[in-house]
Amino acid sequence: MFSSNRYVTKGVNDEVGQDIQQLLWSIIDVRKNRGDTMDYLQVLELFVEVQEGRAVQKVCNRQEQPYHQEIIFKSVERPIQTTIWVIDSGDYCTMLYPHEY
Repeated sequence: MFSSNRYVTKGVNDEVGQDIQQLLWSIIDVRKNRGDTMDYLQVLELFVEVQEGRAVQKVCNRQEQPYHQEIIFKSVERPIQTTIWVIDSGDYCTMLYPHEY
């Protein structure tokens, strides 16, 4: 899973910085390389959190099967708050907003 060609919808590409897109793909890659059991749908909830007076990007990764992981990225230039899905159709993987499904 999640080894096929990867695509990003226009909505995500227009609104989400390349740095955050790369971080989200890296979360998927780390889980895949660890051999985690992964559903075809990965939900990535992004939050802006303030730590030590600085805004950081918090990402909560969940899926239908019991799994939940929270990750903090301090190097994101402009953290955002939104929900993004990554879907593996078997032929390709797509990063999209839920309303684009």
